[in-house]
Amino acid sequence: MGKRGNIRSLLWGILILGAFLFLACHFFNNRWQLNPYDPLYRNWQLDSEELVVNKILDARSHGIGNYNGMMLEYQQQIGFAGMLFSGVDKLVNRHAGLTDPIPKDVMCGVNVFLFTVILFLFFCWIYREFGKITVGVVYLTTLFTHWMGFTAKNLYWVTWTMLLPMASLLLLLMWEERRGRCRNGWLFGLSFFFVFLRSACGYEFISCVMVALELPLVYYGIKQRWGWKRYRNRAFLAGLGALGGFGGALFVNIALMAGLHGWKDAVEYLVFVSAKRTGYASLEGFDADVLASFEVPLLEVFRRYLQENNGYAIFVRWNLDVLIPVFLLAAAATVFVWRMRCRRRKVQGFMGKQEPVEREETVMRKESVDRPLATQEDAVQRDLRMLGLNAMMAVSLLGPVSWLVLAKGHAVHHQHIDYIIFSLPFTMLGFASVAYNVLWHFREGLEGWGGNHAWFLTYGKRHRLVVPKETKINDQGKKDDDI
Repeated sequence: MGKRGNIRSLLWGILILGAFLFLACHFFNNRWQLNPYDPLYRNWQLDSEELVVNKILDARSHGIGNYNGMMLEYQQQIGFAGMLFSGVDKLVNRHAGLTDPIPKDVMCGVNVFLFTVILFLFFCWIYREFGKITVGVVYLTTLFTHWMGFTAKNLYWVTWTMLLPMASLLLLLMWEERRGRCRNGWLFGLSFFFVFLRSACGYEFISCVMVALELPLVYYGIKQRWGWKRYRNRAFLAGLGALGGFGGALFVNIALMAGLHGWKDAVEYLVFVSAKRTGYASLEGFDADVLASFEVPLLEVFRRYLQENNGYAIFVRWNLDVLIPVFLLAAAATVFVWRMRCRRRKVQGFMGKQEPVEREETVMRKESVDRPLATQEDAVQRDLRMLGLNAMMAVSLLGPVSWLVLAKGHAVHHQHIDYIIFSLPFTMLGFASVAYNVLWHFREGLEGWGGNHAWFLTYGKRHRLVVPKETKINDQGKKDDDI
């Protein structure tokens, strides 16, 4: 690498480091005042954080393993967050007593650092697949996606664990593509381990995490044209690993509780907690407000999340009733234009399998004659990326929907919390798809530029929005005049 290449690499490194620190400072304390809800950076879910703080204080006196490692007042999960930050507390000050202050800023910094690292892994994947403009749009919109901002550092919610399963499979499948190898054992193992890790921090939003886990398979299944059988087998394997991780965490949780209260009480308690969130078991002994949440019709739950925002917008001043239609309509319009182009080119099949036709019977277009084979292959890859990203975005919406359906009681009772599920990763993929769809249309138009045609006329002809004049190829390989 020459001197010029070294300087370029150095500048890129400085840019990436600066972008990382800028985003981390934004998550930590709204340093740049980009989020209008500044009080939430200090006050959001402090009651839940108190559970972790009490675990840290107990660990100072009795060790991290007290209560079998679980949190004192909240044994509905394994309590990995309490163990993790108790360990951080020990590292910062090994001899701290009950009256010594907790290094909460250090712990929140660990949360923000891990969350930003995982986001940047996702950004790197976006850059590799869709380019600089798309990743720039995703980065900038992340700064103004408010719920990601004030939830990132919370000690109880450890938001980074919600994205970790999806990020791990993105890296695995990206590695498989580069190496040309298939690692089903790793696929199962990563799915199991990272869903177990998330479940150890709490079972909230676990259906969203499992849906997000499948998104990399959706994208690469389309991009690499796996076919239905291969996609089904790999998706089933990842899902089996995720369910195994969730079930394993449940078993460990019950076993830890059984060590304190006995197996019967442990199982009954977790069944009680499950019913409180979902309503799919006995509702005896619940408070009136919990019972009332199960009486709310499901369509009313959807309406509340679409049109209400609990006082805090999702993105800038927009709520879900704007964002969801924009994302889905932009994707649908692009796929529709792509299908029209496929019909024009006599292409069959969703993945672009061409139908053989006789040369003398073929009606040719100028760009089909002039375009080199390498450019045609680039266009096919661009189409597959576009289709994969739009499918990935659409499927990601099933994550929040699944939680509203499966845990309706929690969704109604904790609307001030559950909006975060729409940001991890639906909104990020939504903005990525809008940006890449615009670029796709633009590049399609540029490739159709020729002669004295205006760009919009050329673009229209490429997609049959304007009916073109037909040309034929004669025996000498030349085009006849207009017919």
